[in-house]
Amino acid sequence: MGTTENNENMEEFDTVTLEMDDGSEVEFAILDEFEIDSEKFVLLGEIEGDSVTDDPEHMLFMRSEADDTCTDEEIVLTVIDDDEKYNAVVDFYTELD
Repeated sequence: MGTTENNENMEEFDTVTLEMDDGSEVEFAILDEFEIDSEKFVLLGEIEGDSVTDDPEHMLFMRSEADDTCTDEEIVLTVIDDDEKYNAVVDFYTELD
């Protein structure tokens, strides 16, 4: 019998690289996509090594938009600048279960 490598099966996520305020680049996995009032949002989790964090401090919610420059597979992620809006998105998401 052949041996099979015992890889931990990391789920396959679409990933996105964001530039941080300090100029560094951090890779995030798109953990989830959802809609509120016809606006689309994504939940991103920071990738650490070969796993995705489940630490809320390293997770981000962002607005997801497709604009005229996007192909079918592309989206533009924008920061939710408004704290109230961001908190509403977090609250909505945590109540989804």
